[in-house]
Parts: sequence; structure tokens; C-alpha cells
Amino acid sequence: MGNHHVCENVPKCHFEHEKNPCHNPVKGFNLCRRRQELRCFKHCEPISQPCDSNFQPYFSSRTNIEFSGLIVVTNTGNPTSGCSMSVRITDRLSPAGAVVATVNPGASIPIFVEGITLLEIACIPNPTEPAAALSTCSGEIVFDLDYCASRVCF
Repeated sequence: MGNHHVCENVPKCHFEHEKNPCHNPVKGFNLCRRRQELRCFKHCEPISQPCDSNFQPYFSSRTNIEFSGLIVVTNTGNPTSGCSMSVRITDRLSPAGAVVATVNPGASIPIFVEGITLLEIACIPNPTEPAAALSTCSGEIVFDLDYCASRVCF
């Protein structure tokens, strides 16, 4: 893994002025209610925090828009001595928030979410490495989410 960063390859999505939905429409399916269309939210967020077992937020939505899709969490830490990451998500499937994945150093985990409102990560020190408690964990989160938006008429 090393210094490889997925963030540089994330396609940009200009949903503010986008006239077409993110994906080709599925014949017979309209995931959005009438007079709305599917839009995309593509974003990459670097992770850098102390290995202190405290949760820090990386995504928060205070709107009534439901973001659903795929999130990939990558832990770029040292596979032998780095911290692991606990990923806690609040969404339609876990309304009270639950740890849905543990991402070990040097690994990536895809997570499907439905109506996500909060994503938090805690970095857990490696119990066999006393210095890990003083270190910083690093990685990235790639968001590839869809949401429904009202059509804008010009």
C-alpha cells in the first residue's frame, strides 16, 4: 500500500449543475419520487487521527436528503505495527449507530449504506505494540453515494 492514494482517481461530480442523473436509468425503475432525479455525491476524505480509540466524524448530514451507496475505507497503516480502524455508521439499517467494520492496517473494506447520516472512525492501538498508542493512523474514505434531488427548471 505505502503512499498510494485512491483519492487522486476519484471522478469529480458537479451535481449542482448536472442535468443528467448519475447512472443510466434502469428501465421501469425510478428510485426517486416523481419530479425528482438521482444525483451523485463523489468525494474522498483523508484519515489522519491519533490511535486513541476515540471516534471522530468524517461524514455528517443534517438534511432530510438520504445518501445511499458505497463507501470504501482504506487503512494505509503499517500491517505489522499500525492501528486498526473501527467504522461506526448511523443509517437506516443502524439508526442508533453501530460499528459495522474493523479495517486492519494495509487493508480496505467496502461498506454499503442506506440513508447514511453519520460516519465516524476510531483508531485502535495494536495491543502488541506499545508505541502504537502514541502513533497516528492514516488512510482515506471514498464516498460514492447517490441521493434524490428536486428537478431544477430554467
